[in-house]
Amino acid sequence: MSKAKHAPIEAEPVSPVRSGWWLATWGEGPQSLAGTPDGASGKITRQALISNPQGMTLGLWADSRRSLPASAARAFCGVIFDGVLYNGAELGGVAPEDSPSPNPAEQVLEGYLRWGEGVLARIKGIFALVLWDVRRDLLLAVRDQVGLHPLFYAEGGRSLLFSSSIDALISHPSVSRELNRAALADHLCYRLRELDETYYTGVKRVPPGHALRVAKGERRVFRYWDSFRPETGLKWTEEEVLERFDRLLDQAVQRAVAEGPAGIFLSGGLDSVSVAAMAVEHSRKRGLPPPWALSMGFPGPECNEEAIQRSVAASLGLPQVMLPFREAAGPQGILAAALEMSRVFPAPLHNVWLPAYNNLGEEGRRQGCQVIMTGGGGDEWLTVSPFLAADLLLSLDGKGLWGLWNSMNRSYKLSRPALLRNILWQFGLRPLLLAAGVGVLRRVAPSFLQSCQRGRVMSRTPAWVAPDPVLKRDMGERAARMLPEFPGEGFYAREGQTGLEHPVVSLEKEELFENSRRQGVKERLPFWDADLVELLCNIPPQLLNLGGKSKGLVRWSLARRFPGLGFDRQRKVSATNFFQSIMAEEVLPVWQALGGAQGLAKLEVVHFAQLNDEVGKILKDKRRQQVYKMWDILSLEAWVRPRL
Repeated sequence: MSKAKHAPIEAEPVSPVRSGWWLATWGEGPQSLAGTPDGASGKITRQALISNPQGMTLGLWADSRRSLPASAARAFCGVIFDGVLYNGAELGGVAPEDSPSPNPAEQVLEGYLRWGEGVLARIKGIFALVLWDVRRDLLLAVRDQVGLHPLFYAEGGRSLLFSSSIDALISHPSVSRELNRAALADHLCYRLRELDETYYTGVKRVPPGHALRVAKGERRVFRYWDSFRPETGLKWTEEEVLERFDRLLDQAVQRAVAEGPAGIFLSGGLDSVSVAAMAVEHSRKRGLPPPWALSMGFPGPECNEEAIQRSVAASLGLPQVMLPFREAAGPQGILAAALEMSRVFPAPLHNVWLPAYNNLGEEGRRQGCQVIMTGGGGDEWLTVSPFLAADLLLSLDGKGLWGLWNSMNRSYKLSRPALLRNILWQFGLRPLLLAAGVGVLRRVAPSFLQSCQRGRVMSRTPAWVAPDPVLKRDMGERAARMLPEFPGEGFYAREGQTGLEHPVVSLEKEELFENSRRQGVKERLPFWDADLVELLCNIPPQLLNLGGKSKGLVRWSLARRFPGLGFDRQRKVSATNFFQSIMAEEVLPVWQALGGAQGLAKLEVVHFAQLNDEVGKILKDKRRQQVYKMWDILSLEAWVRPRL
């Protein structure tokens, strides 16, 4: 690796908050945690759950007894369960009368004894699970269906290590801390595609809805839960869809409220308002105070929803905190605050707004909120993907295409020509032609296809990315593996599956989990409840667009509940212009304070001088259409620098 020609880096130590970490070890010989995570209590707790005659042991470590996840063991089987279990009674009965609460690990173990590996499809909750069956020489490491709870693993000498915390894994003396240069470079090119990889070469993730299975020396990762089941919705009526949707959304909100006094990040949009309305009812039933409405006031006419936020809170009888964005962002500005978070998080920060919402959430915590709900997931699961256009074109369904165009025209602030171009070309003919061409070349000239894919992707790689030829070659090989395919289940269904499995989706959920752990307040997303997601993935698109508008399932019920607020005609609010204005305002002093991307250049992920030239061009762009790219560069640099 050549030496980068720039000023030396002033590295800062990383000392993140790590209370609450746990680490499961499965392997041979004595286990040691010399070099435990910084900030640990010093009172390391260990449990050896179960062993076999060959000396293999399933062990559990944590920084205090309070941090230990639930565990259970029999003569031949041990289970570690971290998270929330919704259907424990169904799996393993109820708790004894003298027990304050059931042990979810014991309930999962009982379920495994009844159904074997079939129990995975029956577990409902937000969880990470490790199970070892000594008799069958079988190890399972399982992440919940939609990935709200992270689970990572790594090789540690003669052991496999598991944790919900990347920091806990890389603090083990046998786990490599080498940074994943290819993932960092692909991130800068918006090409994260490897489902199991993290930003450390030695740490892998179990993807959402998947399990790692180790049996008789063979290891594989497989999907145990599939959200798309086309046979479930073929004969649904409008009334049946509305009844099922209302029931499952009600159940999802009830599950969140059951975890303690609640707050909700209340915007003026359909998703958070629908969650708030149901949360009020459940809080009242449980004898809890009404949820706190935690609202952010954004400046500017395009994204200011303050009038609707206040009206909804008043109509529902919610106490409300209305925090202006500038105040929530803090005196240093949102960008500087976000980079400080990126520096100490286990992965580069994705959500630049997170510091502002943390300050808003802190207001909720002061009011006694133990759980904060959001409307997150509504955009993913209540809307109809425009890739439906490809399926409609393939089936020559002109009526369906007209209905799709009409619903998008009534729901989004885009010009009619732009909408038509998107439907007929971008999400219609283009994916059809691309998939068909790839299918032909895959059969008749697979080597030529890979070469074309490699060349096409690398030609779109910025010149300042990957000056190291070894890294550039690695990026090309990765690109050659990522070929589009003609999905047998259809483009619309494939897009729904991508919404669950894309690496960025996992990164966002892992970031949310880590932030909640650090803040000490659980954040729950009812629209990401697995039961509700499974329903929404299988509702026919025309029923999702009830009334001919996007998010029709919630739009009309809210219009009846809150007449006069315009929910029946509301269009999606975009904060793109506001984000670009904030970046244009704050990015230059932050970039100058960093002194450029010194850490990324040292790794040869970027070319220092060429990137400086590119940044200069971006900052001179008066249209602000390129300035958003700066966030990814800055976030990765802030994260990489203290880890070199």
